[in-house]
Amino acid sequence: MTRRTLVPWLSGAACALALLLAPARAHAQERVIVDADMGVLGDDAVALFMLVNSPNVDVLGVTIVPGNSWAEHCTASALRQLELIGRTDIPVFMGVREPLMGSRQAWLEAEERLWGRSEFLGAYGRPRATSYLALDREPVVGYPTTKPADENAVDFIVRTIKAYPNQVTLFAIGPATNVALAVRKNPEIVPLVKRIYYMGGSVDVPGNSSPAAEFNWWFDPEAARIALRTPFREQIVVPTDVAEKVFYTKAEYDRIVSAPETPITKLFKQVHGPRFERDAAMRSHIWDALATAIFLQPGLATKLVDRFLDIDVTYGPNYGRSIGYHQSRRRSFETPADFPAGTQKVKVLLEIDQPAFWNMYIDLMTRPVRGAKH
Repeated sequence: MTRRTLVPWLSGAACALALLLAPARAHAQERVIVDADMGVLGDDAVALFMLVNSPNVDVLGVTIVPGNSWAEHCTASALRQLELIGRTDIPVFMGVREPLMGSRQAWLEAEERLWGRSEFLGAYGRPRATSYLALDREPVVGYPTTKPADENAVDFIVRTIKAYPNQVTLFAIGPATNVALAVRKNPEIVPLVKRIYYMGGSVDVPGNSSPAAEFNWWFDPEAARIALRTPFREQIVVPTDVAEKVFYTKAEYDRIVSAPETPITKLFKQVHGPRFERDAAMRSHIWDALATAIFLQPGLATKLVDRFLDIDVTYGPNYGRSIGYHQSRRRSFETPADFPAGTQKVKVLLEIDQPAFWNMYIDLMTRPVRGAKH
């Protein structure tokens, strides 16, 4: 074999080896539903863009739940951003409008006096809108011209899981209200769900919306408990334990906006650029993007542990607290009866390969938008 023919042969062999070693999930057709409290280029939007730009991932729909903001605000954000990236073929479904037990907005001040100040109030910190086209202030990216689907998010989740049994992965990256209602309304879908990823909970660390609880599950503890106690085939939880270790900074922003312009990099310049101009040292967490990252590339998870996970729904200072029971001399993961009745074994992400994560993140944010129609 000559030198000239040796190099192509080695390149081909290397490519074949890479395909063999790559995670199988990246090469199989994956159908997903993104259930989110969507903001404007926040962590939830980035998580959606990561899925949209990944080969062999079919985003069947975006279902809206209140959390970071009210459902009306989140619907406007989802619709408009899908317009801007040319993916209006992905439908948006409005779901529930409030947590299962109703809004606590009116008495949050009393809660804070009794149990400590909340760091982040989300929807509770802004007025409720009457329509996704009549918000308390115009979105920074403008109002959408497209409309949400007529079908309710809960019914869409149920219908889609039945249409694609054992094929749909759910991303519950906001409060779990839509998911809880779907499994209570139609429990027959539970064994048909392929897997579910959550961004939620503070398992071994303090909360971020109360001293005890992480925001998503603090916003609707009852829904989180229902979802976690549902015997899904596979549940993966990305809590603040890992999310608060990963920071998005100007270094990552600069890598994104220095790439050739796409609709996504243009959004980064428009939304994040002014923030870094005001404060170049600003940094933020990228919560939801961690859930989509370990789905797309499971090898990024360097510490993924088993826990029996539950939520405290007693109204008091621990309302919404995640309780992660682990294996001990007295409790075995092989004996679920050793744990509180109804709790399920889940995987909890505690560590991630940050350099590899950022490389994937920036790659996906700087690719031409897959399937875009302009």
